[in-house]
Amino acid sequence: MIVAASLVALCAPAAVAQQGDGASTPRASSSAERSAAQLYEEAAGYTRRRYEELEREGFRYEPKLAAQVEAETRALAARNAAQLSTRAPLSAEDEFYLGQLQSLADDDARAAATMRAYLREHADAPRERQQTARYVVALAAAKSAKTDEAEAALADYLAHDAPPSHERRYRLELQFAESYRRRVEREKAIEHARAAFEAAQQLNATGALDAVTRDEVFYRAGGLLSELLNEINRTGEAIAALQEMRRLSVSFPSADLYRRASLLLGRIVPAVGYMTREDDPLFGAGARRAPEIEVRDWIDQKPTTLAAERGRVVLLDFWATWCAPCQAALPAMAEWQKRYKERGLTVVAFTQYRDETVDGRVVRTKREYDALRGFRQAHRLPFGIAAAESLTTAARYNVTSIPAAVLIDRRGVVRYLSVGSSDDDLKEIEQMIVRLLDEPAGGGK
Repeated sequence: MIVAASLVALCAPAAVAQQGDGASTPRASSSAERSAAQLYEEAAGYTRRRYEELEREGFRYEPKLAAQVEAETRALAARNAAQLSTRAPLSAEDEFYLGQLQSLADDDARAAATMRAYLREHADAPRERQQTARYVVALAAAKSAKTDEAEAALADYLAHDAPPSHERRYRLELQFAESYRRRVEREKAIEHARAAFEAAQQLNATGALDAVTRDEVFYRAGGLLSELLNEINRTGEAIAALQEMRRLSVSFPSADLYRRASLLLGRIVPAVGYMTREDDPLFGAGARRAPEIEVRDWIDQKPTTLAAERGRVVLLDFWATWCAPCQAALPAMAEWQKRYKERGLTVVAFTQYRDETVDGRVVRTKREYDALRGFRQAHRLPFGIAAAESLTTAARYNVTSIPAAVLIDRRGVVRYLSVGSSDDDLKEIEQMIVRLLDEPAGGGK
């Protein structure tokens, strides 16, 4: 899945194609009559168009190609900026789009100079355009070594940011944090990383982010904040930042963000069972009802829904027969089913048909249905299997790798996520099962 087009410049793409010959080179139009807006839109939309093209071709993520596409975008922006700059005299429209093209080309000094001139010479320009010019100036200044000038540019932008653009605020604060980190000014970097994380929360509250972009936005800001704090031995605060990211991942829910935040946390606190300590921040405000599951076939199990299981603790396990780590977790899951079923545990072993594809959907065949039933019998599983035809349910939980376990409390609220099947993973899952079973149906902590 490609990140939302409106945020392609904010964060690395979630999925870029791999191609043996590399990406195609963008071609500039031979027409000199294109408007300034058309020149800018061609360059600004190139990254999105190229990712969509590669995604349609079904290629997989390749960092080198991602870098190549970004370089092509900059090159196209530079060519279009050069073409636009030859026009004389430049109109207000020309100057406005020239500054944006220069910014897109990472020609920061020229971009800032162009936009400062635009602000001086066109005080009657629309408010939105003036604010875009201030944004370009602040972004360019953030990359420079001129600290006072950069902070002044940011303050000027924020003073006029009404109504606020959380997307731009996020990118500015993240750029300032990264720039200060390069200059080893960690306190200032931390200040801006916190602001970037707050902007990510405000941006997410608008509902403008798809799941993949949302996770990348939070991971970049939260991960940077925790690393900066840990670098100056403020370990407790670093842990708190990652715990907040894990709490948010449960509230979304997102197994992928939880996994990535947990990997960062494990570098600081490798102790088992950290999530189940009494001071665990997961069990406060922010949790929400678990998204419903979509099941094509219930194999050796009476059909149910998460809503119907309200009042019980549900272990929703995303797995597959071909996944060795998934199989490694099955004995523990079978044991939990036997031990805790009467206390209120329901295990939903959720998998997906993968045998045949019709019109983009993976559909059931009798052969695979029988194979799943045979697998259950061969492994003597004390629970049935829920088989889906599509990725709809996995997308609702942003499950990008398996095995992934989701624990849902008696109220139907997601309370815990786990990705993996190590001994430590399984120990934590069981600890959480017991903790949730001990809670009344009315709620947690």
